[in-house]
Parts: sequence; structure tokens; C-alpha cells
Amino acid sequence: MSTVGDHAELSAQVPAGIHLIGSELRSTNLERDVREPDLNDPYVGARALDVLDRVTNAVADPKRTRAWSFTGPYGSGKSTLANLLDAFLGTDAERRSKALEAVQASSPSLAARLAEARDALAPEGFLGAVTTARREPLAVTVHRALKTAVERKPKNRRLPGAAKALKACAESEVPSTEHLLDAVTALCAAGPVLLVIDEFGKSLEYLAASGDSAGADSDVFLLQMLAEKGAGHSGLPLFIFTLQHLAFSDYAARSSSIQTKEWAKVQGRFEDITFTPNLGDAVHLLQRRLDHGGVDEAGRQLINAHARAAADAWTNHGLNSVVHISSEMFEHLYPLHPLTSVAAPLLAFQIGQHDRSLIGFLTNDEPHTIRRALQEHSTASPKQASTVQLPQLYDYFFASGRTTILASTNASRWLEVDNRINEAHGLPHKDRDILKTIGILNLIDVDGVLRATPAMIQFALHDPAETTDPERFADLKARLQHLADAGFLTHRAYSDEYRVWQGTDVDIDARVKEIAVRVTANDVVSYLRDHLGAVLPTEVVAGAHTQHTGMLRYFRTAISLQTDKLDGPDVVSDAADGMVVFHLGDPDHRPLVNSPLPVLIGITRDPAQILEAGITLRALEDLRHEDDIDPVADREITERIAEISHSIGARLDEAFNPRSAASSWYLWPRGEDTQTEAGEPLEARSFAALASAACDRVFFHTPHIRNEMAGRHELTSNGARARRVLLSDLVTKTGLPMLGYDTARYTQERAMYHGVVEYLGLHRADNHTSGGLQADSITTHGVSRPDPQRHPHTVPAWEALEELLTGATQNTPIVDIYSRLMAPPYGVKAGVMPILMATALIVRGADIALFEEGNYCPRLTPEIIERLIADSGPDRFAVKHVPVGTGQGRLVVEGLAASLAVDVPRSRTARNPKLLAVTRAVLEQIMVLTPYARKTKRLSPQAQQVRQVLLTDNDPGQLIFTSLPQALGLNPIPPAEPQDKATAQTYVAKLTGALNEISGATRALRADITATIGQAFGISGELPQLREGLSEVLRGFAHAPLEVELEGFVKRVLNTSLPDEDWLDPIIIRLTNKALGDWTDADVDSFPRRVQEMARRFDRVSHLYAAQQEQQPPQPQRSSDVPADAPNAGRPPEQETSDSPPRQIDTHLLTLTSPEGTEERLLVHVPQESRKIADELIVRVIEQAEKDLGHGGSRILLAALAERLTRSGPDHALLGKKER
Repeated sequence: MSTVGDHAELSAQVPAGIHLIGSELRSTNLERDVREPDLNDPYVGARALDVLDRVTNAVADPKRTRAWSFTGPYGSGKSTLANLLDAFLGTDAERRSKALEAVQASSPSLAARLAEARDALAPEGFLGAVTTARREPLAVTVHRALKTAVERKPKNRRLPGAAKALKACAESEVPSTEHLLDAVTALCAAGPVLLVIDEFGKSLEYLAASGDSAGADSDVFLLQMLAEKGAGHSGLPLFIFTLQHLAFSDYAARSSSIQTKEWAKVQGRFEDITFTPNLGDAVHLLQRRLDHGGVDEAGRQLINAHARAAADAWTNHGLNSVVHISSEMFEHLYPLHPLTSVAAPLLAFQIGQHDRSLIGFLTNDEPHTIRRALQEHSTASPKQASTVQLPQLYDYFFASGRTTILASTNASRWLEVDNRINEAHGLPHKDRDILKTIGILNLIDVDGVLRATPAMIQFALHDPAETTDPERFADLKARLQHLADAGFLTHRAYSDEYRVWQGTDVDIDARVKEIAVRVTANDVVSYLRDHLGAVLPTEVVAGAHTQHTGMLRYFRTAISLQTDKLDGPDVVSDAADGMVVFHLGDPDHRPLVNSPLPVLIGITRDPAQILEAGITLRALEDLRHEDDIDPVADREITERIAEISHSIGARLDEAFNPRSAASSWYLWPRGEDTQTEAGEPLEARSFAALASAACDRVFFHTPHIRNEMAGRHELTSNGARARRVLLSDLVTKTGLPMLGYDTARYTQERAMYHGVVEYLGLHRADNHTSGGLQADSITTHGVSRPDPQRHPHTVPAWEALEELLTGATQNTPIVDIYSRLMAPPYGVKAGVMPILMATALIVRGADIALFEEGNYCPRLTPEIIERLIADSGPDRFAVKHVPVGTGQGRLVVEGLAASLAVDVPRSRTARNPKLLAVTRAVLEQIMVLTPYARKTKRLSPQAQQVRQVLLTDNDPGQLIFTSLPQALGLNPIPPAEPQDKATAQTYVAKLTGALNEISGATRALRADITATIGQAFGISGELPQLREGLSEVLRGFAHAPLEVELEGFVKRVLNTSLPDEDWLDPIIIRLTNKALGDWTDADVDSFPRRVQEMARRFDRVSHLYAAQQEQQPPQPQRSSDVPADAPNAGRPPEQETSDSPPRQIDTHLLTLTSPEGTEERLLVHVPQESRKIADELIVRVIEQAEKDLGHGGSRILLAALAERLTRSGPDHALLGKKER
């Protein structure tokens, strides 16, 4: 009560008859309260009226949003309002009546509108699916809410299909998303559904704890699908309310950045309503709890006089900007002092208990409450109307509210004020009340209106009728000076404000003045630039433009002074679409922005005032970092910095606000032109509207989409996955309607298909397509160019893309094309650009070649698409226009297609697709070459030149028309070259021959190897004859005790399980330790020596063969003319049957003893077909020897022949030729 002035505290008087309404404010429990008929007389304040107005609009207009999230701290009225909504819209007549009365008390017109809209949409009322969330999967919570709706419905109201759908949900512990959506659909078929989830933060906490698990992803998707189900004109009549203390994304603070973005995206489908404390509502709440019905006439006159004085003082101090309170309201608020009426709610807001703390101050039976004041000071014959002032409010909060103060976010400030006042031992009671009053004002002042100036302190410490007494004001100023001198208060001269603060030896004001002399305007702008977010927005979203086009656009912000050079956003790498510059310099000295994107420059009429305040702010910042600043001074400086920053922010907002007469805004379509061209004046009502107007003017050719996942620079993980699946399906399922998506499931990729691909007109029924289908295809759809009549917003960007592709006469990086289309006037966002590019590559598949890091891509596959849409994809890939034309080029391509038997796809595009098909055929021949074929020089010079070109050049046009003709000694073929059939045939023949020679290099090598092995072992013929003969020759060694290498060679020769082509390879590896495909020319040169050495090694162990022959009876052998697939063809020798054909080779062992006594052994294998010829030859040779050498000539010939055979080995004939 009154404590300062001529009236002592004991003389405080309050007219009798004032009573308190209600003794407590019960917390709302939705699950309990929605089943009770009593609403507990809720007050519908400005905050609640705003929500009710939005709901009314949504009920009446199906195009409005039907999903809301209530975000606010404990005790802010979220649950009470949800209960009111459930009652107003629900099926219970008694609850509806009481809800109607509550809304009518505040706004009869709104109550009538909402009732009318409700009755029109749901005469029987909404089904109330209300629940309180727990730490559990969201699907479980939603299931419980739906069961509540069924339980609360009137008994005579039928819900067809709902029971079956809910039973399906109950089959598993956690219902599936599909079953829940089916249940929601069934309930909505019976009438509108009001889905309310209280304490939704617990669900989000559970999701955050679940991390990136599949269950967490499913719950996020469920919430998104619920919001989508009830969206739009054709959506279900589903109205969703979630009640939580923080935004969705804040609950994901401990999760990955991707998950945080996912949650923020889901919250974007909800209209967020923040339950910030409303001071006007709180004042009305106080007023409703005070009943003056028992006050007599004399007391009423005193209260009326108090109210009139309070209203005058309130207006004189400019406090209507805090909250408007009329004289009548001051009368109903009595015995509260006017400042106590607003200070009590503001302190309660800081603690976080809001209405509960406020009602406690009124009704609790404890010291310093209004209840105790009325009990102690009410009198039937009062002489004055005393008020409850700030000191008593201070005592209540710091006595009864100490625990909640310690838990509040502002605890340190509260405790610092309290500790400082507690240190004021021995001060008079009046001085302590002054400190308490200043402490309260220090705590509640935010924008300077309630700062503790001498006049405000005078107002707070006296009843309103006594505040104009000059003697009391002089006494107050003297006490303030004394307390400041004693160090209990700090006086801020620049704002004439007192603070309850510890003292410091630092003279802050003097030091600031000293530093400010050295601070320049450039320093101020540099500081503001570094702290932009504290004074101005760092980003400005072009909301209206984004909604219209589907492309999310925003501008970065900057501050400039003179002709600065500012770094603007890059077209491709930066997400921003332009820059907003707040210019504090001369209009003729505008900054240069090095960006081709649009720039908005704002100019203000009086930048000097902002720069002056900025000089003080920069001086304080410099002072804070000096060495002699003690903790007390540091806190004071920090406070001042925060206050001046707020002031500068307000001044900047006023100076540059588009609605302010002090600001002028100009647009430059290119930031690089700000100093050379005049800007276009723009007018708007907000920064967002300004950015939208700029985007409408600059990005006037941007395509329109209807998918928020795609129309942005950086996609979320779900958005990126959906786009990847969509593009893969666009390549592999082009011919299917809707790319084959299930019409019963609205997946994210399907949503992106409808909102981007279909909306842009890029995929249609096949009678409207312009590429990507084959003439004999049975498919019904295909990719297409956009129709100018049906998709005019797509055509400019598409035509620009086609023009860029046609103009790509050299390898053009895709990032260059992206740069052109992402820049004005098209402004295609990075999320959409790959979809346009992939579609164009399909449509232009006939004449556009695609390269990855210089390598030609013969096909557009899902794997290539995935690499293309990667972050580095646009830099790694390039395109080139490769037209064939109608002249010599076409003749050549057609000739090569025929010569190489190329299967050319019959595309419906007007351009000839043969060039790329021929290129693929040519390059595929080189792709399958073995390393030997890629390197050997055992080719003709022209074949080697062709091979080199194919290995290094894969550009189709360059390859077919320039590089290959030059490699063959022919002239290049220019695009306009007239037809010359003879020259074309020559080129085709030479190239075909060279390709055949190259591709046949490995086959030729195998033939040479076959002949070399046959010569070494004395066997002639092709590979089958070599295999047959070599098996006959070496079968005698099958069981001989040979060294490992010879034994391995014999086993591979006698292997009957492999076909002929595969049989040779193990033998080659055994001889050379290298696969044939990995050979070099050096291996080819050394191979005859290796084979001959192997043959000699068998000669040296020929005695084993002989022993084998002696120990084992002759085995029948398979004739060389027996088919390989004969009954016994694949059996080893020891398994052959007795009816096998006789052996076709006889083996003889020759031994020659030299004069020194050494023996040379030689195996001689005589084929049966050669034996008769040999017998006839030997007769003639013996006769000739006897004739030429005389008697015994045949023996002399035998000795010479044996010596020659053992000395020369299998190549004796070649040696003989060389000697001759």
C-alpha cells in the first residue's frame, strides 16, 4: 500500500466491499476437461480472438489452411483455448452453449460468424479427436486421439467404416501410417474431425531421441501426410492443432542438420501461432478477478477519483504505447496502482508461469498479496483510496516466488537486483522502497518507455492523485542523488535513467566521449555490417513471389556507406537470389555489387542520426575490450550496448522501412550496373513485398512449379531422395502413365512428379510427346517439350535451354548452362534445374552428346543421373551439339550404320539419331579390346592410327567427321559438305577394315599361337587338330613321374572338360605365366622359344614315355575325325572303352650315342596318315643314298640324319633352310 509521502503505511485505506473472484486457476488437462460440461469461465482475449478468427475463416473457406501449431510457454493459455475450440465446434450442446457465451462476451460478431460457419459445415458438430502426447511414437498418439473421437460421439451418430479402420490400427503395437490415414479418412467421411494433440513437444522429444531411425522418419512423414490430407479445396475436413512449448525444429536441436531441416519443413505445413504473452489480456484477467459489487457510494467516489487521476497520469507519461487502459478499466483494477497493473503481468511473463503467477498475486493467502491487503486495509469510512504499489509487488515475487525466479531465464538479473537491495543495510524504509521500485522498473523495461526516470519513479511511489506534488518530487530527487552517491544506484545521464547496480571506478561516459572522437562513419558501417542480424534482417524472403511461382527466393542484406564494392551472391553456388543494401551514404555514391543478380538499394533521408548513435555503440564496444574494465563496468557497458543496439535497430527500421516517408528504394536487375545505370524506383509495404516486387520484375520468365521440396537451392534429404527416384523413373519408365506410380499412394516422388514434371508439361500422353519414344513402342506416354498454350510459363526457360544446347558446338560444361538458366530472367532454382536438364537430354537424345569428365556417355542411365545431380555433377558433365545434316555427313553415317550393322533406335524426334548410334557402335568395339589389342603394333599403320583416335577422342561429331578420316588419310567432313558417294564409300570401307583388323587382333594372335605350338610338337592344322594331336603325343606321359612344370603342362593338355577356345588359355598361362589378353609384343616374340624349350624338355624325359609304353599295353585312341561330342569324347584316356578307334599316331624313341659316349634321345611321333608316304619316301631316299654314297650309304645317311635331328630339335627344317 502507500508507503512514501505524508501517509504512513499503517494509514493506508481501501474502501470496504471489494472481493476476489475465484481462489485458484486450475491447470487445463485436455483429456479430462473435454469430457466435462463446465469450461471454467474462460476469458477470450485478443490472442484467443485472433486464433478463433483464423479458425472461422478456415471453416468457412476450404481453401484456407486447416493445420495450426500453438507454440508458447507453460500457462500461456494454449490448452484452455483448445478446450474452448473443442466445445464450440463439438457435438456436446451444453459445452457449445457455454463456449458461445464466452466468445460473445468478447466479440459477438466473431461468435456469430464461427457458429454460422460451423453449422453450415457440420450441423451435428465436429468429431473431437483430442489427446495428450507422451514419449511414444506419434502413430500411437494419433491412434489414441482417433479412439477418443469415437468414444465421445453421440450414441445416435453412425460412423461407417471407422470401426474396421481402427481395428486394423490396433492389430500392431505401433499402427502403420497407411492404417491411420485410412482411419482418418473414414472418420472424415462421417463429418469434420478436430484433431488436437496437447503436449506435442513430448512426441517431438521422442522423435529427436530416435535419431534417424526408420520409425522417426515414419512419424515425421505421418505428420506431414496428415497436414496434406486436410489441405486445399479437395482435402479432407480435417482440422489439426498441435500444442507445444517450442518450434518443431527446436526439439531437433540435438539431431543432425538434415533432420532439423526435415522438421522445419513439416512445420512449414502448419500455420504457426506463437502464444507470446499479451499484456492487454493479462490486465483484463486482473480486472475480471476483482469485484466491486459490495463497495458503497462513498467508496465508489474515491475509486472513481483515483481512476480519473490514474488515466491522466497514464496518458501524461506516454504509457498507452505499453497497453491502452481506460479510466473505466483503472476503476475495475483498483486497488492496484496503475504501474502495478502492468508490472505484475510482465514479471509473471519473465518467470514463465504467466496467468498462474498473476492469479497467485491476487488470491493467495500469504504476505504481500492483494487478498492480504484487502484484509488488512479495508475500511468502511475511508478518507482516501490507497493503492498496492511496486514495493509490495517486489516483496511478493521475491518472497513467495523465489523458487520460480531461480528457474527463470532472467534469474541472474532478478537475483542481482535483490542482492543489491539486501546489501542496503540501515537505509530508511523510504529509500529501500525507492530501490525496490527502481529494481522492478529495471526488470520490466524493454524499449525505454518504462525506464526508471525520476518522473516514472515519482509516479510509481505515489497514488495517482499525489504524483504532481512538487515538494515530494524534489524530496525524491534528493534521495535519488544520495543513493547514487552512495553507490546503490547508477545514473545514465544520456537517458536520465537510474539503475540498481553495483558501483565502478570507471567513468563510462567520459571514456565513451574520448573514444568516440576517433570513431569514423566507416567504422560504424563496418561494425553494423558485422552485426547485421542484431539491427536489421540478414535475409529477406520474397514471400508473395515464392507463393506464386513455387521458387523459394530470398535476398541477402548488407550495409554500405560510400562507393564500396560488395560481394554479392553467385548464381550457381549461392542460395540467395539477390541483395538488399541499406545505404547510409550519399545517393550518388552507390556501392558496386559484383553479382549479375538483382540488387535493391535503400536510401534514407537522414542517415546522420543513425551514424551518430552508431559512433556511441562502436565506442562502447571498443571500451568493453580495454584492460582496465572491471566486471561491474563490463555489465554496465553490455547493458548500454544492448539498449543502443535496440535503439539503432528501431531507427534503421524507421529509416529504411518501405512504408516510411524517409526511405526510397531502387532496383537494379544486375548488381554490376549500380554505378552506371539509374535504378528503378520501387514501392512496397514491407521488405518481403519489396523483394517480391523485385523478383517479379527480374525473374519474369521463371517456370512455375507446385512442389515446395523442389523449388529451392538446397534440397532436404527427403526432397533429394524423391528427386533422385523421380529422375531414375523418368529415364527408365518414361512410357508409363505417371511414370508407373501407385495411384493409391501419394508418395513424395509422386508429389514431385505432379508438382514439377507434369506441371511444367514435360511428360504427357504419347500423342503429345516430342521425343524419347520409339515408333513401334507400345508405351502410352513420353517426355515432351512444354505446350505453349497449356504451359506458357515453362516455354521461355525451355526454349533458352534448347538454344543453349544447340549452341554447344564445343564441349560445354553443364554448369555453364545452369548458370544461364539460374540467372535472370529465368531464375530456375538448383532443385529444379536437374529435372529440366534430364528431360532435355532425353528429348534431344538424337543430337546432344553427353560427356562425363571428358568421356562420352553412350546411354543416359540412372547411375549417370545420380552422378549428374551430385554437388559436383554440373562441373563433371558436359554436352555438345552433334548435328548430322543432309550432306556428306549423313551419307557417311548411313554408310557406317549399314556396314557396322548398327541397330538405330527409331526416335520420334525430327533429328537423325544415327550419329550417336554409330558412335556408340564404334566406341563399344574399342571398349571390349584386350590390353594386348589396345597396345600391339602388329597392326597396319592406319589401324594403329584409328585405334589411337578411338582411345583418346570420344566426341561423336569430332570423332566421325574429323579425327577418324584424318587417321585414315582422308579429309575431314565439314557440316555443310555436299554428298560424294565414292568418297563416303572409301571412308566407310577403310574404317570398317581398320575396325575389323583392330577387333581381330586377339583372334589373329590365337591363330599364330596355335600354329607355333603345332610346329614345336610337329602337329599341323587348326585348334581342334592341335588339341587332338597334342593329346595323342603327350598321353604317354599321363602317369609318368615328371617334374612339376611338365606334369602341369600334360594335365592341361589332357583336360577334356573345357571347350576348345577355353582349353588353349591354361596352356598359354602355363607356358608364359601370363594371360593371353595381357600379352605384349615382346611376349609374342619370345613365345616360339618357350614352346620349343618345352618340346625339348619332353624329349629329354622320353625314356619315361618308353617305360610307360612297355609297362602298359597300347590304349585305343580317338581319331582326329571323331566328333567332339561323341559318346567317349570327353573321357580321360584310361576311361576309354575297348571299342574306341585305333590310335592315329605311333611314337618312336630314337637314341644316338656320340663318340664321347653321351646319349641323345628323341621322341618321334608318326601320324598314321603320314606313315605310308614315309615308307614310299624312305625307299627312294635309300636308293639315292646307296647311289651317291656307295655301299653302306643308307647307314651313313641314317647317322647324319639322327645327328641333325638331335642337334636341331623340332625346328630342324628351319635350321636347314638357314644353312642352305
